[in-house]
Amino acid sequence: MPGQAPGRAAIASAVVSYFEWHGEPGYWRDLTRHFDPDAKLLDIGCGTAWLGRHFRDYAGIDGSPEAVRLASERGLDVSLGDASQPLPFEDSSFDAVVMKDLLEHVSDPVATVNEARRVLRPGGRAFASSPDAQRWVWDDYTHRRPFTRTGFKRLFADQGLGVLSCGYESVMPGSSIIAARTRDHRRPAPLRAAAWLPIVRRNVWILAERPAGS
Repeated sequence: MPGQAPGRAAIASAVVSYFEWHGEPGYWRDLTRHFDPDAKLLDIGCGTAWLGRHFRDYAGIDGSPEAVRLASERGLDVSLGDASQPLPFEDSSFDAVVMKDLLEHVSDPVATVNEARRVLRPGGRAFASSPDAQRWVWDDYTHRRPFTRTGFKRLFADQGLGVLSCGYESVMPGSSIIAARTRDHRRPAPLRAAAWLPIVRRNVWILAERPAGS
């Protein structure tokens, strides 16, 4: 009825829709290309764990019981946990760590990146992406901060990770749909180039490595 508070089913449906909306993007290979399919990979803030489809040795962690349930129903190894807290994994236990669309949500990104470094083996790589410092960032009320490219590089370098590459990726409406229609499931070259224009809605992304012997 009009004016009536939504029931639990309606609320649950809205939550599911949110995570489905953040499911596998059409440009998934822009991320997966950085890692060997046989890499032992940890996906922090994994959501519904769509990355698990692309890696044989996959583990995910997310703070949403609904996201963990959805991932588990798909047979993926996902645990419930807070990315702002110490991770429940041993030191140097992963070849790769992914933090896609995560660091803009956490209360202490320094602590989260430090934990990512801890669980990476020496020589292991970390990928992260977060919104660039643009006005659209604040349309999502769960965002705590955006990042600049310089700030993102300093965040990882200051935690002892070597920055291999850092750039921008287009998140303009329709980017995922266009990329899904390509053979290699990447953003086409014009979209990749356009992301360097400050007027384009974009994320900052980084690929960093834990130095050997560290």
